[in-house]
Amino acid sequence: MIVNETIPLSGWDWEAAFAPYDDETYQFVVERLTPQDVVLDIGAGDLRLARRLAAIAQQVYAVEKNAAVIVLPTDRLSWPDKLSVIQADALTWKYPPDVTVAVLLMRHCTREHFAQIVQRLTAETKCQRLLTNARWKMHVEEMHLRSARSVPYDPDRVGWYACRCGAVGFTSGDPQAITTQLLADVSEVVNCPACGV
Repeated sequence: MIVNETIPLSGWDWEAAFAPYDDETYQFVVERLTPQDVVLDIGAGDLRLARRLAAIAQQVYAVEKNAAVIVLPTDRLSWPDKLSVIQADALTWKYPPDVTVAVLLMRHCTREHFAQIVQRLTAETKCQRLLTNARWKMHVEEMHLRSARSVPYDPDRVGWYACRCGAVGFTSGDPQAITTQLLADVSEVVNCPACGV
């Protein structure tokens, strides 16, 4: 199924120069899906990943704002039945309530947009997990959206922290206290310096 919502594009369209992510990034996402998952692929681009996800998941909703980057097959019979392509703005398009996993591979995603997407996923869907590189802007992480966040931000705790508002950071301190384990651990905090929530 393909749904087209006309979206005006203004200014330079950087997505016209779209380059897909590497196989390692896609593999990280694919390995975390089950046949029971209903996936929302936000910013689906050329649908390269969405087609892989449809080979595994129960249903995939691939949302892409820019029609110029969506690559549709010439042979509709080869199109996966479990893949719905929606040309729309994921910030305003109504999310399907049955979504269990969301994918957001957009390093260029702003902190504000990231926070909005996380809030909408938890409020409008059954989404349990978000697979994304939008928060750290480098590696892909698996965020558990329904787990309790009880660790308050502590400006004296040395190490990495992350917040669902999209903020990430490293609190520095005594170099003697920095260990390999400390560098590997990330505290999912509340009341972070960026949002205070």
